[in-house]
Amino acid sequence: MHKNLRIIALSGAIAMASAIADAIELPVKSINGHRYYYYEVKYGDTVYSLANKFGISRDDIIRHNPGAADGLRAGNTLYFPYEDFAEAGSKAIRHEVKRGETLFGLSHRYGVTPDDIVAMNPHTKNGLKSGDTILIPVSPEAIDSATQHAAAPNETPVYVPAPVETPAQEEDTKPQAPKPEPTEDPIEYPAAETTEAYVNDNTAETADDMDAEEDIQVRDASIAVLLPFALEQDTPSKHAQLYTDFYKGMLLAAEEKSKEGQPVSIRAYDSNNFAIDTIIAGASVIIAPEDAGQINALTAAVDDNEGYVLNIFNLKDESYLPSPSLVQANIPHAAMYAKAYEGMRERFGNLRPVLLHNNNGRNEKSAFIDFIREKYIADGIAPIEVKYNGTLRSSDLDILDAAEGSRYVVVPSSGTLAEFNKMSHALKAFRNDPSTASVEIFGYPDWIAFRNDALDMLRELGATIYTRVFIDPEGEEYKNLSSEFKSNYGEAPMEVVPNQAVLGYDTASMLIDNLRENGGLFTPDGGKTWLGKQSVFRLERPSEDSGFVNNALFIVTFHKDRTTQCTVI
Repeated sequence: MHKNLRIIALSGAIAMASAIADAIELPVKSINGHRYYYYEVKYGDTVYSLANKFGISRDDIIRHNPGAADGLRAGNTLYFPYEDFAEAGSKAIRHEVKRGETLFGLSHRYGVTPDDIVAMNPHTKNGLKSGDTILIPVSPEAIDSATQHAAAPNETPVYVPAPVETPAQEEDTKPQAPKPEPTEDPIEYPAAETTEAYVNDNTAETADDMDAEEDIQVRDASIAVLLPFALEQDTPSKHAQLYTDFYKGMLLAAEEKSKEGQPVSIRAYDSNNFAIDTIIAGASVIIAPEDAGQINALTAAVDDNEGYVLNIFNLKDESYLPSPSLVQANIPHAAMYAKAYEGMRERFGNLRPVLLHNNNGRNEKSAFIDFIREKYIADGIAPIEVKYNGTLRSSDLDILDAAEGSRYVVVPSSGTLAEFNKMSHALKAFRNDPSTASVEIFGYPDWIAFRNDALDMLRELGATIYTRVFIDPEGEEYKNLSSEFKSNYGEAPMEVVPNQAVLGYDTASMLIDNLRENGGLFTPDGGKTWLGKQSVFRLERPSEDSGFVNNALFIVTFHKDRTTQCTVI
């Protein structure tokens, strides 16, 4: 991986940027050995108007771009196999002149003479003007030269002039932004100064000399990443920056794995502008965006092909149940609650549960409280219900038996920092008073985001939590990865929970290990636990006809000596 970075506009695929990336009208792109014309949909375009414009049938457009059957949205990209439509373009390349470019330089680049360029563009005989679009005659040498100037392998834009335009039909095609489903565990985004996203200039490697067992089908290991990078915006949103951090973390893992003899091709696309056929071509696994509609569209396409869709961002989505090709990377809530209860019983045995409720506060974890109440009762252990007003006081805990040997595990009905602060001091005082019963505290994934005084209080209480992800922000693993990230990209990853750079690192590491073991194919190994720096994966298939779902959870205990005990349940 090179440390020389450049800004890349993510319009379709990250690797599309090149010396001729600003050329317009029907470029040609080479993907995995196949060439495609592509067109970015403009506001007002319809399937019918584009059929007239390109001189092809409506059925041809939909056949190669199934999503177009439901209408077009500005910013989407349509793709057409070059072999089927090679006669649609003329024999010239459109090129937008950049500052400093000369006739001699362009002639050398495209394998033609300066006179050839002037013959097609008489106004250039006295020189080139920055911003002008000129025609350059096509020759085999020209196409080869354009290919050499592309930014990355297998993503080669070659530009041809547009067919004659005919009037568009009037149709209501006002674009509507997709509405992603909210997650139950929201990420809090801190303020950031970053206004541009940087990615590495060397984004992909191939698996030409991948070793494999003789009975394993060997193919190129390929990961497609489809996320809302939104780098076409002058100031990308915090959300877009976090997705870019995720991708950068993937590249760090890919670099390390490449040194270990596990090269892999990673192709990245903007989920606001993509063609499904292009993405799934040759990909062993596709990392899907949060949007449920896009997850479903990808899964439907992949079900008919060899590969999997990995859902790592939509926590609520359960479309893996009827979709054999979908892998749900997060444990679903129902399974998570069951695992959390299992972890409680392993950690605290038969300690009697104390369920805390603030009459005047938030009790957003009531679903979990209801779940464990029923489980404890079914196991013959009656929980104690403690209700308090505003702030928990020691006297509110007088209901607990202070007899010697009495022990309890306290579970609050809120995971917010505000509610934690309202009860933590009373719990600490009760816990440190030798005249009272012994109490343990069991809490929520929200608590891993605590810092400073709240984190110190977790340690004082010896609190235990359940969580999908965990990394000690003061541990060496996080510090080392953060340092490597900053060394490669010039800035540290954004401080959020979960850390998106580490999540990308773990995800890529898990996928590359799997691709290596299976000859370039992604084959979820049911029941095998893969432990990363922040994530744990145990992918299991609930039924013969379903996809895979993660069934692993962390149980984390904080200690006064600033260490943590982290186990996988």
